Amino acid sequence: MFNIHEILDKIGASVGGFVYRKTPFFGESLESLPFKETVDKTSVEIQSLKPGTWHNVKARGPAGNFPCNYLVYRWIGPEVPTLIYIHGSGESPDNFSRGSDNSFKKIFNRDFNLEINLVLIMAPFHEGSQGEYIKSLGKLGNYVGMLSSSAALLDALAKKLKKTGCPEVYGAGFSLGGWVLNLHRAFFSEGVDKYIPICAGTRPEEVFISSQYRKLAGKIARENPELLKDVLNFEEEFKSNPKQDCYPMLFLYDRLIEIETQRDGFSGMDLKILKKGHFTGQQAIREMRDHIISSVKK
Repeated sequence: MFNIHEILDKIGASVGGFVYRKTPFFGESLESLPFKETVDKTSVEIQSLKPGTWHNVKARGPAGNFPCNYLVYRWIGPEVPTLIYIHGSGESPDNFSRGSDNSFKKIFNRDFNLEINLVLIMAPFHEGSQGEYIKSLGKLGNYVGMLSSSAALLDALAKKLKKTGCPEVYGAGFSLGGWVLNLHRAFFSEGVDKYIPICAGTRPEEVFISSQYRKLAGKIARENPELLKDVLNFEEEFKSNPKQDCYPMLFLYDRLIEIETQRDGFSGMDLKILKKGHFTGQQAIREMRDHIISSVKK
């Protein structure tokens, strides 16, 4: 049956696989510690919540040291809740110009009418070009370090905000940002009052093993699915958290982050399903904004 959402995902993955065929994901090295040995052992020190400027920090942990950045985009005061957002893979979160690939700008620049503080996290390797980002992820260890560092920065920001008197902290994120949220919930599990992951689950290895996105993965990675699973899968840890604090959204026709492999991690949760593919869902800004707003209000 003809499905434009799935077709666009297949085309996008094929084009990406061709463009970056010389620098595939994990094509250089599969050497890496698993998430369960890195995430909650990684730390970041937060000194300032000064609004309107990018703050540069360094995450330190078993996966290595990684530079991260965060922006206090809107600060009403410590007496109101704060939402921390983490962007998608390969975005330009520090580019707020017209037409830039910046999901935070699209979601929060207009029609977001909640009176809350807004903070944006920039994951490692996102300061430069898309090509530089892809090249950095030639090593599986850099992927693990990127997500572990971002989760640690989320944790540090949440704790800092709570110390200032912030009554509640919410986390929202798309794709890469959703993986970060779910990792925090699995391994830190405190500090964030509500998690709103969009287009992410608990089995990131499936993206590189079974989905259309495997076309961007190196041959050595595709030939070692069990190794990828041992390093990247964190479904058991996520499901062991009994709190009713997660409000996920998945896309029904997504061929990159597939609902068939990711929905089990959200068993028993209020899972919102949008009838989109990965790339068409990425443009469903109003629906994502509405989901974030409704989840915060629940």
